[in-house]
Amino acid sequence: MVGQPPAFEVASVKPSRSDDLRGPTYGFRPGGLEVTNGTLKGIIQMAYDVPDFQISGGPGWINSERFNISAKAAGPDSADPRERIQNTRRMLQALLAERFQLQVHRETREIPQYALVIGKNGARLTGAAAPDSETRGSGIRAGCGQMTGTRATMANLAFALTRQMGRPVMDRTGLGGRYDFQVEWAPDTGCAGPSAAPGSDAQPDVTDRPSILTALQERLGLKLEAVKGPVEVVVIDRVERPAAN
Repeated sequence: MVGQPPAFEVASVKPSRSDDLRGPTYGFRPGGLEVTNGTLKGIIQMAYDVPDFQISGGPGWINSERFNISAKAAGPDSADPRERIQNTRRMLQALLAERFQLQVHRETREIPQYALVIGKNGARLTGAAAPDSETRGSGIRAGCGQMTGTRATMANLAFALTRQMGRPVMDRTGLGGRYDFQVEWAPDTGCAGPSAAPGSDAQPDVTDRPSILTALQERLGLKLEAVKGPVEVVVIDRVERPAAN
């Protein structure tokens, strides 16, 4: 007999107020999770740990209508943060099935992707120095029109570019090791850069920056090649607006 899926002890699901103009937030917390002004598509991303391009189907309102969710689990949390988040994801999946009548299946589809490769003139990467201490961080910090790598691997870079480009990026550079680097490019029009104080001339002009594709080539000697490949997709079979609770 198959056991029941894990469930939250207490969960509130409510439509966001129409006059609440705050941006969406999706956050795990000890013992549960909190979503403010989140779209259902964003909540599904949170539940199934997939980016936007790996969700298919569903009515248009899953991208426009917004919801607040506050949920608390029963019992003590796992001591392992990764296991705790995975448990919370499973409980969120069960909550979506109960409140939104969400039914999904997974299938593999051929979708547009990018391959991260070395440019024709070779990579322009400098290996990271040995860490000064065990506490020195590693990875990539990405913002609006910029990316800073600290002891980053090419796998780290491919993952960060996946989020920037909105489609999968596979590392096909063949480069091992860790690297320090910084890349800047002209951000999308919907991405606001840092603001300067009123009357100040300190706000940077990003209009003369290259595109992200050109910046990767010029700064790091890397390029993104358009390809197609198989990716597992979460397909929405059924979904309904939640009943009031």
